[in-house]
Amino acid sequence: MDILTLKSKVKLGCIRCEKCCIYRGDIRLIPYNACKISKYLGIPIKEFIKQYTDRLENNKLELVLKTIKTEKQCILYDEKIKGCSIHKVKPMQCVMFPLVPENLKRDYFYNSNQCILKDVKEITVNEWVNGNNKIYSRNKKIYLEWIRFIEWAQEKLNILTNINSDELDKLYKILFEDYNLNKWNLKSQMRKNMFKVERFIINKYKNQ
Repeated sequence: MDILTLKSKVKLGCIRCEKCCIYRGDIRLIPYNACKISKYLGIPIKEFIKQYTDRLENNKLELVLKTIKTEKQCILYDEKIKGCSIHKVKPMQCVMFPLVPENLKRDYFYNSNQCILKDVKEITVNEWVNGNNKIYSRNKKIYLEWIRFIEWAQEKLNILTNINSDELDKLYKILFEDYNLNKWNLKSQMRKNMFKVERFIINKYKNQ
């Protein structure tokens, strides 16, 4: 399978085929996603989490968008327009689809070939993942920080024997709910919350 870079040219376009919004599996959110989507929908973050998300069953502290119907349709898919209702703030997985990151740090991708279009002009990967909203370039750094954090946290939580469900709920709420959406520094708030959780896990690990 060919590795693509931001300069690689691909035949991609949107014909409203719905493949990006149904039968997708888990669309994972980072806390920044939850904040931005909540603001976009004009609802409190706790309400967004309750109505539109589920906790990932086998991975502690992770959050995914809910799916509905037998097609596992994304709950934020708009059937009237046959498209995403939160297009301007959609998660990175959705931004890249049908491209899949091979190495996000180096901007390497491969094409899952779920959107094969013959009658479209070639565009660069950069044009596809950034588009008009620049979601990829603006948010890549915080995504990489989250990936490093959640991989570390998951490894430690799998080892800990002295942590209970109430404590896990507390950590989950710190990561995803403890935000002031009226402030502009949402990424800074997210970093502070990750640090709080990291300190808690380290202390539990020391006292095990």
